[in-house]
Amino acid sequence: MLFLAAALVLIAMSFIRIGRDPRRLSNGPLVIAALVALVIGLLSLLHRLDARIEAILVVAVLTTILLSAIGLVGAAAVNGVVVMKREGLRLSTALPLALAVAVVLGVGLLVAVAAVLETNTLPLWFLAALWTGALFSVCLGVQLAAFSVHALIYGHLEPPEGSASVVVLGCGLGPGGSVTPLLASRLDRALDVYNAEVTSGHRPALVVSGGQGTDEQTAEATAMKGYLIGKGVPDDSILTEARSRNTRENVMMTMELLASSGLRSEPIIVVTSNFHVLRTAAFTRDLGLDAHVTGSDTARFYAPTAFLREFAAILRRFWKPNLALLVAIASIVVTLQHVN
Repeated sequence: MLFLAAALVLIAMSFIRIGRDPRRLSNGPLVIAALVALVIGLLSLLHRLDARIEAILVVAVLTTILLSAIGLVGAAAVNGVVVMKREGLRLSTALPLALAVAVVLGVGLLVAVAAVLETNTLPLWFLAALWTGALFSVCLGVQLAAFSVHALIYGHLEPPEGSASVVVLGCGLGPGGSVTPLLASRLDRALDVYNAEVTSGHRPALVVSGGQGTDEQTAEATAMKGYLIGKGVPDDSILTEARSRNTRENVMMTMELLASSGLRSEPIIVVTSNFHVLRTAAFTRDLGLDAHVTGSDTARFYAPTAFLREFAAILRRFWKPNLALLVAIASIVVTLQHVN
């Protein structure tokens, strides 16, 4: 009952925190903690059941977890191959396959070590490194789960009415400066949000944001504006921010553009791809903006790769806390070895 009570408290806290500010990245771990407490609490009630029913439920749960893990690893491997065939071999496209290979090798290494320990004694430094790597990998897995759950929750929140501006972020152009399907999806979503605002009686500023990459013939914002004009949006209704090179600059330079144009910018709705929503929302929170970020659909074959790339970007942003976590785990493992 203790875990169930804790789960109820954590669930209530999750609703309150998400209601107050859904952009907090710490909401994800809180939701995961609530789910874990709930599962442990429910499992703790099994002893109240008949022994045979309890055994069946335990086997069913463990089997489901095992098959789900195998299925996810297999799906990651297949998705990695598909993405590399369609998009070419790059670090970002290789992430799903690399993750699947790492999991398989990690499990294989643990099994091999367990077998060796029955007949031989491995060096303490090797065991310390192994346990540190395994425990840190579990922590990374929890972070990935927290990120995924939080992104799923935030992505289903509808943007509020009454925005002062609608901003769509660029994401690279195709051959000849053409708008790619991924960018077109963002622009179509932005147009839907903008039209909904107009229909409800508001007239927000519409901004396209994106500079010119080293391999691009024109600025992303220029191509984006042309796409929207082709969809029937008047030329003078679109503002272009054509200097930014990343998400943070997208937001900051757009705010500068709106201010220099004498336009009110907040509350602001930022439109990007669904896999990019949470990190963009975190940027707007860091900048102290009254903002909501909404996402467009991503091709199914590319979505897992895109989400993993976003998670890698989150880890890079918070590398210091993760380094401290790794050092703490290693210290605890070494200390326990000396005690034993």
